[in-house]
Amino acid sequence: MDTLTDNLAGHRRRIRLTRVADAALRAAFYASVAGCLALAVSKFAGVRLPYAPLAGALAVAPLAMAVREWARSFSLRDCAIHLDRLLGLEERLSTAMEVSGPMGPVVKADATAAMGRTSMPARRYPREATLLIGTLLLAAALAVIPSPERSGARGDRALEEVAAEQAAKLESLTNVDVRFQELKEEAVRALKENRPEQALALLEELRRKLAEHMLAESGSKAAAEQAALDQIAASSAAVSRELARLGRVVHAPPPAVAQAKLERQKSAAEPAAPGAPTAAAPATGAAVSQEIPWSPRYESVVRKYRGY
Repeated sequence: MDTLTDNLAGHRRRIRLTRVADAALRAAFYASVAGCLALAVSKFAGVRLPYAPLAGALAVAPLAMAVREWARSFSLRDCAIHLDRLLGLEERLSTAMEVSGPMGPVVKADATAAMGRTSMPARRYPREATLLIGTLLLAAALAVIPSPERSGARGDRALEEVAAEQAAKLESLTNVDVRFQELKEEAVRALKENRPEQALALLEELRRKLAEHMLAESGSKAAAEQAALDQIAASSAAVSRELARLGRVVHAPPPAVAQAKLERQKSAAEPAAPGAPTAAAPATGAAVSQEIPWSPRYESVVRKYRGY
């Protein structure tokens, strides 16, 4: 093997490794973009994704592209054509690889000398390699930040277990008045759909209505509704504890029975009717001033008008 062939063989190995690395970097960039999109969908839309198979598929993609690039044919003649274009040797290398006969050694020596007089350009990485750094940082940030969902804590396994348990207990309540069944079903549906804060609001509304209805009842029916009220209060407390554990501030509502009593008292109380104006003149000007709803400086005018 002559010197030109040895040099081309070394360059061939280097070029193949460079192409394999570039293909892997490009595939890694597009895989990281797909991973960022998957994380964004999972975080902001609350969609559950199979993270382990997805991560495995994204990790295999660069390796598959690297193997595919390595398997591509790249002969010494292809390497000579590539170097002719890269170094501007005007097809000297490719011609030297094809020439035969008595002119072969002369042409190869000329090509070897021409290649020795040129220098290889610096390694240029693909544009995707630079962008890969940004996508990896974005993926790390998406993986670390909490999910900013309206429900406040979607995706927490402990909360989901508590919500499912309390939903089952609420479904088993049979002593709830038929007028409140729809509200109870909405609260159960909110717990099953992992909307704990909305479920708490519905449960508090149900507690208030049950307390108002219980105050008007008596006997065994009131006792049965009290048991349902206790279960609703226990479910609300359990869900509130889980939300508080996850950092959500849940303000404790006033007791449902006491709130219902206060609302009944407010609705029963009637505003006092304003008293009729006194016909007799007061003994002093101070009393007249207390009766007048305007500024005291108009007292003399009012006294004159009333004939005091």
